[in-house]
Amino acid sequence: MTNNLLIKSAKVIDSKSKWNNQVVDILIENGKIANIASEIKSDNVKAFDASGNCISLGWFDAFATSPDPGANWKEDMISLSHAARIGGFTSVAALCGSNPLPENATVISQIKQTANHCDVQIYPLGLSSEHHQGKEMAEVFEMFQAGSIGQTDGIVSSASVSLRSKLMQYCASLNIPYLHFPFESKLVTSGVVNEGIINVNLGLKGLPVASETMAILSDLVMAEWLNVPLRIIGISSAASVGIIRKAKADGIEVYAVVPIMNLAYNENAVGEFDENFKVYPPLRTEEDRLALIQGVLDGTIDAIMSNHCPDDIESKNVEFEYASFGAATLPSFFNMMIDAFGLDFNKVVNTLANGANKIYNMPVKQFEVGEITDFTIFSTEANHTLTKQNQGTKAYNVLGLNKTSKGKVIAVVSKGLLHNN
Repeated sequence: MTNNLLIKSAKVIDSKSKWNNQVVDILIENGKIANIASEIKSDNVKAFDASGNCISLGWFDAFATSPDPGANWKEDMISLSHAARIGGFTSVAALCGSNPLPENATVISQIKQTANHCDVQIYPLGLSSEHHQGKEMAEVFEMFQAGSIGQTDGIVSSASVSLRSKLMQYCASLNIPYLHFPFESKLVTSGVVNEGIINVNLGLKGLPVASETMAILSDLVMAEWLNVPLRIIGISSAASVGIIRKAKADGIEVYAVVPIMNLAYNENAVGEFDENFKVYPPLRTEEDRLALIQGVLDGTIDAIMSNHCPDDIESKNVEFEYASFGAATLPSFFNMMIDAFGLDFNKVVNTLANGANKIYNMPVKQFEVGEITDFTIFSTEANHTLTKQNQGTKAYNVLGLNKTSKGKVIAVVSKGLLHNN
């Protein structure tokens, strides 16, 4: 690994760059793009042959989790970064920590220090409410000063309308991104899968779309009333896409993020009681899945998140109804993207590269000389088999394990360094 690198013969995928669809050489010096040309000769730089592969600006995961600090036998930040790299990411916005929780500046500083040793850039998120309970506001400003890039309670049920309005207003006044998962748990208790034919057939309690849309609608009313941005993570339904599309057309500043599993799978995936498909938000109908894909393609949905939720065998290898929610999705992320978008994959590469930047008020990256940047090098044609040896993560609940799929991440360039997969 070196700070100076020459990437040879890579096909650029970036619809906003003049180099789009061209095969070029790219010279990186001290983490910056020093030159882009059809051929670059240099005898003093390590070269990486990317012939036959594509290159894009590095992908940024809009939301993942890690129990480290705390239950690092499930996942630590180093293994999180390995899994992210295998999935194609050079940056991850991560809610890290179970004991202690990421609810004060000291823990955020600790996470940032550990992140310095990771393969990819791990950006810490801080909890928006004390003790993850949705009752009182956490030390939002102090955590932001310590280095958190946003505040959220993650993929848990909604805090009260009162607290959400305070968080939206307070965070907006300080230009701090506040992210909310729209789920009104009081509407239904003990739901585990989408409400519809599938939950009836399986004899499981359902989670209705209304539990999501009710929260989105109330948030939109507050955002318009307070004149503040709204950031929604974890949408899962066609109804939500329609509501957000209309809100944007009406001039409300709203950003939406979709989990990769909701793009790649529908509710039928839980038919064999595979605990890895027990997730929040739940997998919904094929109509919902296709509407989410269209929402990404037309820009209604701004970013995609892995929703990586690593867990251990004791929590997942139990009856479906009693298993914990979540799947470790980072290692198979790219393969799910190919499954979801197929020939349209190149159209959403910019969403992967810069969608999360918009969510977190970070500068948009550009494929141009002089830019400080990172890269994802990939093939949409090569086959890849995910195994325990190459999954990166420590987690038990790895999605797609031992499955051969189309698409392979060849390498990433992050923090100016090349990492081969």
